[in-house]
Amino acid sequence: MDLAQQLRETFIQEHPLEAARYVEELPARSAGEMLHTMEPQHIAAFLEYCLPGPTAEILKQYPPATSAVILSLLSSRSARTVLRQYDSSTQTSLLNQVDPAIAAHLRRSITLPDHTAGSLADPHVLTLPPDITVGKALQRVTQTVGQAIYYLYIIDYQTILRGVILMKELLGAEPTITVSSIMQQDVKAIPASANALDIVAYPAWAHYDSLPVIDQDRTFIGALRHRTLRQFLQSRSAEYQPAFLSDALLQLWEAYSLSGIGLMTALGDALGTSTPPVPPRNEQETP
Repeated sequence: MDLAQQLRETFIQEHPLEAARYVEELPARSAGEMLHTMEPQHIAAFLEYCLPGPTAEILKQYPPATSAVILSLLSSRSARTVLRQYDSSTQTSLLNQVDPAIAAHLRRSITLPDHTAGSLADPHVLTLPPDITVGKALQRVTQTVGQAIYYLYIIDYQTILRGVILMKELLGAEPTITVSSIMQQDVKAIPASANALDIVAYPAWAHYDSLPVIDQDRTFIGALRHRTLRQFLQSRSAEYQPAFLSDALLQLWEAYSLSGIGLMTALGDALGTSTPPVPPRNEQETP
């Protein structure tokens, strides 16, 4: 190992949070190459400080067996948030190579019942850490446009939801200040266990196009978009009518969707169309 690599590893181990913010901005291949000489337990200890999306991409740079070892060394909270970044076949492949007891626990913890907010939420939306500058945050937005939506959710290195920023507020903020200084901490969020009746009846849909979904310990699961929920309801309405999809409930949902109060389109859609009107600040609370 050359001196430069020794210095990198020393810095990573002694200043993991600062190193994580740097590594998160690297291409996944470069990040993997930077860490490849470290022992799995040291890689896992470092990845505890990285956000789930970048961590999942870094693990893809290793052989599956190595990724499984690193995954098994992560805390349960980190492991399950990383696993949710993968499709079901990749999850199965990794868990089949993990210690059976750990794998059984993770399978139970990442399984979200059908028709719940957790199962409908998109885990791949762009999230930001609270300790980076606005300028760095905007760089991440431009690098991952497909994952960025009108609302940017702020999570700490333990993947706990800490706040939210409207995209327009981020664009207008001073580049040198931190994200935490402009985020709104009072975030309206849907519990991952909420069923369809609870989700549709949630009053914040009258104001927002996307709402965060959190676990019981406030771990960020993903974002549930208005259009995703609407598509789900429409797909189920043609089948037998279970209790949570009664005519009355569908009428309630239509009332929300037709109210016209502050509903936003996802940023990805807005890039190809005209920008939707934004209600005045006093009419649009932060979710």
